[in-house]
Amino acid sequence: MYRDTIQFNKFQLPETFLVTLSGNDYAITVSYNEVNDRLYLTLADENGEPLVTNERLVAGEPLFADIHDASLPSEDLVMIDETGKSTCVNFSNVNEDIFITIDDTFTGEMDPDNTNDGVYNPDGDDTSMGMDDDSDDSMDDDEFDGLDDFIEDRGDA
Repeated sequence: MYRDTIQFNKFQLPETFLVTLSGNDYAITVSYNEVNDRLYLTLADENGEPLVTNERLVAGEPLFADIHDASLPSEDLVMIDETGKSTCVNFSNVNEDIFITIDDTFTGEMDPDNTNDGVYNPDGDDTSMGMDDDSDDSMDDDEFDGLDDFIEDRGDA
């Protein structure tokens, strides 16, 4: 996996486990509805108070996207299949092909045309890469000062 994932044992659902996000501890409960073959997530704070209950796990959509609460983690949690095989979340593919991921990629990072020079460019914007654009690669005489000490007189004949 390219991204960090939050994994659980799908064969022991509902399962509750602790995870640290944004420097805070949260209790996550993942449950499964056999009738519609869907998985749901409940998030509680460190005191066990529910913040979000039964959020449906949907491929490619950030969890809690419609909820604006400062007590939620700042990281984007998204169900992602990095292989591109899965377009839905169900019991057979969860934690096999598709995972709850901490989506910490930059805009355009996964774009294959991110950079033409083969240089890692997180946001695809060459102007913010911090490289010096020296159009004149010649060195000044001042840059050679001190090199005389390193040159030996070999007495070439």
